[in-house]
Amino acid sequence: MYIKDMTEAMQMILPDKPTPCLQPQYLNKEAKAVCLQIFQKHTYNPKPLQKYLNSLRLISIDNAPCVYLNSQDKLQAFKSNNALCLALQKHFTKGLK
Repeated sequence: MYIKDMTEAMQMILPDKPTPCLQPQYLNKEAKAVCLQIFQKHTYNPKPLQKYLNSLRLISIDNAPCVYLNSQDKLQAFKSNNALCLALQKHFTKGLK
């Protein structure tokens, strides 16, 4: 398989393994755009993020808290103006146990 460019590579990788989207400061502009797109359209595999949440009880994006599990294991959202966080909050569920 031949991959034309980095954007195409990110479009193949990030939907299945979205955890790099939690640290967008380390991603290039194209990868950030793919992250935003997959979070907005909910076209990513939620399992890696659900496992992350269940183990750490908190998902931060750009080192700012986004969602967490409260003491009753209910999913809670932090106020945010980060586009990635807002897109994730819109569709994310805690899922796995």
